[in-house]
Amino acid sequence: MRFRILNSTPLYDYREACKVTKGIDLSECSEYAFETGDETAFWIRQIVANHSTIRSVRFRLVDTRPKSVVMQVIRATKGHPQPEVQSGRPDWTGKERSADPYEDRLFMQDHTAESFVEMAKQRLCMKTEQRTRLFMQEMVETLKNSPEPFLRAVGYCCHSYCWWYGGCPELKCCNGLVKGIASRIIEEVKEK
Repeated sequence: MRFRILNSTPLYDYREACKVTKGIDLSECSEYAFETGDETAFWIRQIVANHSTIRSVRFRLVDTRPKSVVMQVIRATKGHPQPEVQSGRPDWTGKERSADPYEDRLFMQDHTAESFVEMAKQRLCMKTEQRTRLFMQEMVETLKNSPEPFLRAVGYCCHSYCWWYGGCPELKCCNGLVKGIASRIIEEVKEK
């Protein structure tokens, strides 16, 4: 498993996007220097705020996993990640398509912080198939240990929906310990 930032200058690219929203062309500024202090903490604040400008920084995941896991990962489409998956076409591979759901497939997926955190919200849920959830946990740990502050920040922002929302958004919660968000809203409506 490997991750890499696709921007050659992520901090500059992000700052440029933020300046444009204020009507400032960064290339015309006399001062390019920008102090973030603790860069991982800086990126965590930006990712949690989730303003549109954070999407100016993109990164890529490349790995080989069982087809069943890959399909679950690439079906998490919030924030519009872009996947590419090894083909099983007989005219390309020279062999018939495999019916084995656990056959390894090479894949990659381009993400923004938003798309990856949204995928983690879904795939870290206890209702997620165990293989997929364990892969998501492994990706998060890999990001947390990255030498890149931006990637570390993405990893630290990855939690399940119930962590982010203080309740479960699913129609059927994974356990009785977390109350469903819809149930809380319905109770509030009934009280009025």
